[in-house]
Amino acid sequence: MGDDQVAVRLHGHAGAGGREAVAGEQPLTGREPVAEGDVVGACGDGLVEYRPSGAATATDSFLAVGSPGEALDVDGAEKTDAGRVVTFRITAAGAFSEVDALWQGTADDTLSGTAETGDRFGEKVTAVNTAPRATSTVSTLRVAVGIPGEAVGTAAGAGAVQTFPLLGTAGDSDVWIEAGNPSGLPGTPGAGQHVGRSLTFTGTNLYVGMPYGPALGAVHVLPWPNVSGGTKAAVTTHKPGAGGLPPTGGGFGYAAK
Repeated sequence: MGDDQVAVRLHGHAGAGGREAVAGEQPLTGREPVAEGDVVGACGDGLVEYRPSGAATATDSFLAVGSPGEALDVDGAEKTDAGRVVTFRITAAGAFSEVDALWQGTADDTLSGTAETGDRFGEKVTAVNTAPRATSTVSTLRVAVGIPGEAVGTAAGAGAVQTFPLLGTAGDSDVWIEAGNPSGLPGTPGAGQHVGRSLTFTGTNLYVGMPYGPALGAVHVLPWPNVSGGTKAAVTTHKPGAGGLPPTGGGFGYAAK
């Protein structure tokens, strides 16, 4: 491969009807060069079923791949480790095509936030299809992207999460999640909390782990409307010392599944 390519490898993805769609090493081209030190394929659950319009079942899939170590040019300045996420469509036959590149953008666009040095956007990705048996829409396909290096105010490394539709225009309905904002994530931004390092989407909720504090850590369960632009609902919190959990230990929420 050339200097402007990077490979993504899929093994044994079982698609609709049990068919296996396997894509070997697929080069990502036509984007910024991948430099030494970039991290591609960051951890997460970024593969979901996709039913195209006119199809009888979910024959295809969407894949979101994080590249948190990627340097980006923002208004002529290089932002090291700003990060981005690239999305792909995979057919049942294994055909593999790039759909979009997600990033925080600049201060002048419609996206929430701005790409900055050390954000590590895409360190964790988790995607969901809330209606896999129906034709997929902007409202049913979504990806949550962790931004654990995000500075919030004066709190360095407070972290944040941003959700995007996998169909349509990203900036039309992205949702920004940080501690204490309208998403319902409890608390206030704290230095080194690294919100976004522990994420899991389900068909009804987004689970946000906060193992780095405050206190012994927590897992916050954000209902679907809170993370997709709907009417906000109550957030459930699980943490040591509450709900029957012992008030000891630490790093609670490091992995939320």
